[in-house]
Amino acid sequence: MLEKKERIMELDIFRSLAIMAVIFIHATSTTLAKTLGTSSYYPFLFINIFSKFAVPVFIFLSGFVLFYNYLDKPLNKSMLKSFYTKRLLYILVPYIFFSLFYFLLNCYVKGKLGLPFTQLAHDFGLQLLKGTAHTHLYYVIIMLQLYIVFPLFLWWFQKQRSILPWVAIIGLAIQWLFVYLYKYGFHLPEAGVYRTGIRLPLPKGSVAFSYMSFYLFGAFIAAYYSRLKEWLIVTREGFKSGKGIVWLFVWAAWLAAGIIHVNLYYGLNTRGSKINSLWYELMWDVHSLLSCIVLMQVSYMIYRYGWKWLSTALTSMGACSFGIFLLHPAVLFLYRKIPVHGGSVEYALRIGGGWIVSLGVSWIVVYIAFRYIPWSWVFFGTAPKRPQTNMKDKTVKLNM
Repeated sequence: MLEKKERIMELDIFRSLAIMAVIFIHATSTTLAKTLGTSSYYPFLFINIFSKFAVPVFIFLSGFVLFYNYLDKPLNKSMLKSFYTKRLLYILVPYIFFSLFYFLLNCYVKGKLGLPFTQLAHDFGLQLLKGTAHTHLYYVIIMLQLYIVFPLFLWWFQKQRSILPWVAIIGLAIQWLFVYLYKYGFHLPEAGVYRTGIRLPLPKGSVAFSYMSFYLFGAFIAAYYSRLKEWLIVTREGFKSGKGIVWLFVWAAWLAAGIIHVNLYYGLNTRGSKINSLWYELMWDVHSLLSCIVLMQVSYMIYRYGWKWLSTALTSMGACSFGIFLLHPAVLFLYRKIPVHGGSVEYALRIGGGWIVSLGVSWIVVYIAFRYIPWSWVFFGTAPKRPQTNMKDKTVKLNM
């Protein structure tokens, strides 16, 4: 009998923090060009760039949950059938629905609904395959790629347990090899450079190899979670034992990496500073990897020490996060139809209002759908099962 692993209720809070960061990026996406050269530019740039850890931490969490749940289970036909059936139903079906929705919405906005049906079908098919029906749907294409390679990694790690201590390093190596080859080999370089290479069918940000460090970092944490848990859970006793020094260093490094990342873009956009693009990649990678740890620690602190209402609300938001992710651009689109009036303060309030409205309305819609509509999974996927809490130690079971 395989030992039943503990559930980690805090993961839904982790999801809620990650989806907030996603919407921070989208809510401020239109501000950068409009505020360049004004005093408002840096604050909006900071929010936008500092939040770029959003997709990496979701991928980290996916790697963590998958390997935590399956690393000690036999890899056989039954397991693969169950694994892919769930993903096809609860991820691919909502993805197809929302891809069609955003495709038709964009055609309406651009006045293209009158095009021949064959042309529309062709365009939709390409956008569906590439995840380009709307700007955020590329994430689903990344996840589908990771689901394809997951059994290969699982087979490797199960066959060679000695490789487990090195999986995070392997992830870094795979990602940076891809980054280097993409910059200097896969695609056709810019004018003036010898034009050789292979053009990939997807942009770099839609290829799973771009995120392999986060995916396998999640696998590493999952493999050693029972040993690492005491380092991830912030406690007074931990500070007294000396772990606090390490925690403070991680948080300081996280803030520093994020600020450096923001200022690289600030220098580029305001002064035309030019450095090798690999530096941008490095700071994004470092900040995002540290964000995985920081968000786990914040999630544990909120769940264990925060207000009950806050923990409950964020848990609910995390359970609805995939649906919120799919729906919020449509809410933000409608919100931006409201006319803009006033100066910089009113503009900032409007942008903040866009974040609140797109997050809040999407959350309410998805929550109500999950609660009252049995077939809501067609649109929003499946909500994680609500585990039962052990009141003695507040231990819960892993939220899948």
